[in-house]
Amino acid sequence: MSLTDRCPVFPSPQDLSVDHDISGCVRLAASPVAIAVMADGTPVRLALSHEAVRQVLVDPRFSRAEASRPGAPSVVPFHGQSGLLHAMDPPEHTALRAHIGRAFTSRTVERLRPEIGALVAELLDTMEAAGPPADVVAHLTAPLPVTVLCRLLGVPYENHEAFRSWIETIVPASADAAPRAARAAEQLTAYLGSLIAAKRRTPGGEDLISTLLAPGPDGLPLDDATVLANLTPLLVAGHDTTHNQLSNSLVALFTHREQWDLLVRRPDRVPRAVDELLRHQLLSRIGMLMRVTTSEVDLAGVTLPPGTAVNALNHVANRDPVVFPDPDRLDVRRRAARKHLAFGAGPHYCPGGQLARLELSVALEALVRRFPRLRPAVPVAELRWKDGIMRGPWHLPVTW
Repeated sequence: MSLTDRCPVFPSPQDLSVDHDISGCVRLAASPVAIAVMADGTPVRLALSHEAVRQVLVDPRFSRAEASRPGAPSVVPFHGQSGLLHAMDPPEHTALRAHIGRAFTSRTVERLRPEIGALVAELLDTMEAAGPPADVVAHLTAPLPVTVLCRLLGVPYENHEAFRSWIETIVPASADAAPRAARAAEQLTAYLGSLIAAKRRTPGGEDLISTLLAPGPDGLPLDDATVLANLTPLLVAGHDTTHNQLSNSLVALFTHREQWDLLVRRPDRVPRAVDELLRHQLLSRIGMLMRVTTSEVDLAGVTLPPGTAVNALNHVANRDPVVFPDPDRLDVRRRAARKHLAFGAGPHYCPGGQLARLELSVALEALVRRFPRLRPAVPVAELRWKDGIMRGPWHLPVTW
């Protein structure tokens, strides 16, 4: 049976409850490039191999701007907002990326290490006092990234809880949560607008918004509308992905106990383990790296005409046996782990990738050092999982 016959179609943006995990299709593919069909009947190509996915993300003939236009094939709702970094191609993308990238340099991110370490310690203090058993999602994986984001933005402490509520609600975990997510998005946008106005009145701070409002490498500042448009996707990605990746990583280590025990013995291996977990774990059930060709291009021996929609499935590429031998095996010592494409590649490589790595590493190292016998308090098979865009457990009770 062909790949097209066996693979489920991509979901409609309005039907996020559909089980649309296509990661299992990789074994059916006779080619690194396959054909699938959107829910509305639109044909798309799937880039599956590591080499093909990387080409789609790096080759300028695969356009993100064309894939972001209203009416273009998409697996998530398109809101038609202008000025979005992730909806641009160079040179417009290059200029805006230079502005935003100032807030996520290696030096800037590394300066946060002591503060993130202190925050993790405080959260684990609370978890230890509450249990065992205790829900590590409620005590650590959910509050950690959003609290770091509050610090980055310069959100006043008294507004932290409201900010956290909006961020945690804005990505619907199921179809029936969409109306509540839309309201949270409106409230978050209004709050960010007021925060931008306040930072504009008092310039010179070291927070993310102040950095974006300051003149960039081109000597020009970004206007308020562009800053506001890009803050929400940056914040949602910074919270939702890190939160769920940390939860998923713990589940993976609990079900591969020898890997957890190895990190307990060798906490210095945590940074490499973080990359292996980013490679190994399925964070999103849908491929969101859509591109449209602007000219004829050869992709892994397949000639694609202009206007071809291509979805680069990085989670499938991360199981490519050519790059990752025995790819289904979790191995926190894997030397090739850093070659994963979880953060993408090319011009649209995730700007917050270094920050995510830092948060994941600090949290995981603190856990293996402080709770070496940490384990699930319920059978992993009984965990309830989100059925929206992001994959992750709703709760993860643990004991020690």
